[in-house]
Amino acid sequence: MAVSATSSLYFKDDRHMDNKNNNNLKINYQELSIEAMRNLVHKVLKLVSETGLPEEHHFYITFATNAENVHIPKELKKKYPNEMTIVIQHSFWELIVNDNNFTIILSFNNKRSKLEITFNSILSFSDPYANFMLNFPKKINKKQQLVKTKNKKSSKVINIKNFKKDH
Repeated sequence: MAVSATSSLYFKDDRHMDNKNNNNLKINYQELSIEAMRNLVHKVLKLVSETGLPEEHHFYITFATNAENVHIPKELKKKYPNEMTIVIQHSFWELIVNDNNFTIILSFNNKRSKLEITFNSILSFSDPYANFMLNFPKKINKKQQLVKTKNKKSSKVINIKNFKKDH
């Protein structure tokens, strides 16, 4: 089973409603779906942190290493500047699940390293044993959004000289 969603998730008080025009209230099902999928990952990791991995379950989690509040060792950040996939299977330690993130210790080249990963940074989550996979849209951080907005504005500038007739 594979599930994916195609819009970004924004955390605001009214994050599930588009009420720009009070007469035309809309429910944002894409944001609700993404939040539910992230909550599923949270619940699964919380269960594993309390009871361990059952049977042959194991997880592949791909996350944006450059996302806000993601903390990984410098050597991993250098090797994986944009995204990284971790495997949670036999050798992991101290999985701690919080409201917005989880921390875990994994071994890389026989060296234990602590990773702090936010749920909003997760790009995909899969459990091959259960034939289950979730894909999430990439979140755009504030700096990328600012650049994108500036590019949009500049691309809408029209030069009047292009429309003048030569006399």
